[in-house]
Amino acid sequence: MVREVVVREDEGALQVVFPARGQVTLERTPAPVPGRGELVVRISSVGICATDLHLLDGHIGDPFPLVPGHEFVGVVDAVGPEDDRGLNTGDPVAVEMLVPCGRCDRCREGRHNLCELDDHALHPGAGRQMGVNIPRTAAPYSGGYATHLLVPRAGVVHRVPDGLDLETAVLAEPLAVAVRAVERGRVGLGDRVVIIGPGPIGLLAAAAASAAGAAEIVVVGGRQERRALARAFGATATVTERGAALVANLRARFGGGPDVVIEAAGAVEAQATAVQAVRRGGRVVLAGACGSGSVLALASDDMLLTREIDILPSFLAVGGYERSLGLLAQGRFPFASLITHVYPLSDVEKAFAAVRARTEGLTKAVLVPPAA
Repeated sequence: MVREVVVREDEGALQVVFPARGQVTLERTPAPVPGRGELVVRISSVGICATDLHLLDGHIGDPFPLVPGHEFVGVVDAVGPEDDRGLNTGDPVAVEMLVPCGRCDRCREGRHNLCELDDHALHPGAGRQMGVNIPRTAAPYSGGYATHLLVPRAGVVHRVPDGLDLETAVLAEPLAVAVRAVERGRVGLGDRVVIIGPGPIGLLAAAAASAAGAAEIVVVGGRQERRALARAFGATATVTERGAALVANLRARFGGGPDVVIEAAGAVEAQATAVQAVRRGGRVVLAGACGSGSVLALASDDMLLTREIDILPSFLAVGGYERSLGLLAQGRFPFASLITHVYPLSDVEKAFAAVRARTEGLTKAVLVPPAA
């Protein structure tokens, strides 16, 4: 549960900090100065993700004290010497949350979402994900719930296309996650796709699947306003069933099951349903985080061996940012309509309470730091 917010009056940057499990403070800290190869980004807005609440509740490791926030956009505030990213002060940018080492086998494969330095089995201690597993004591300005963020030399920064406002560009990270999930599922022309979970990732996955050429897109979810939104984001149909009833519906609708099922609900039950519903030889993408310790149990022969389905976990947004920003700039879908609640950074407690309560009409909430 969110506790009291404390503001320190000293001059400098402003940050939301999780000092420990269940605790939130708002603090002033020295303004960042970029070193060699570094950038300082002034944050324009940052999306609130369910991961942020899981972090606060202690469901994802012990990264405290943590500056949260991984869905952020802003403008370049200062450029350090020897930075070779070609960016200038004032450029609008989106920054990837993962700081790749660029040297391990996975980074060299282009899969820096699996950077070996972020693997706690190999490298115990602080991870490489800004706003998620880099404690404030290990790296300053490690999350986007702040007025300023220091981007290290290894940070991956994307310039926001001309004509795309930062208020909409804040969706770059969740849309990149959705784009990667669609690409992991090899969604292409004529595919029949089912998306379980009508949250922001699920709705954005519908848009990404539509852009990839899917012929039919069914979004599964119980909330009426989310089903209506799904239609605007490319869904050709929506259904409300769950469990066995949903499996029966989808198998009947698609004559054996859809080609691809993308699970974006973040629930083991939804993952099991996805596996059961997909056609023989189909693809299942697991894009929702279920929390540490969750266990998915499947009938190995009946569900897997004899059906030869591909189960494809999709982790983070590597490779998806360019296409994400391109889709946002095209304006083909009403992306801005997903952002239903906007709060000043100082109202983080109020914002978290609204997200936890699943406030009616809330789809995506964002925090906006003060301009000065």
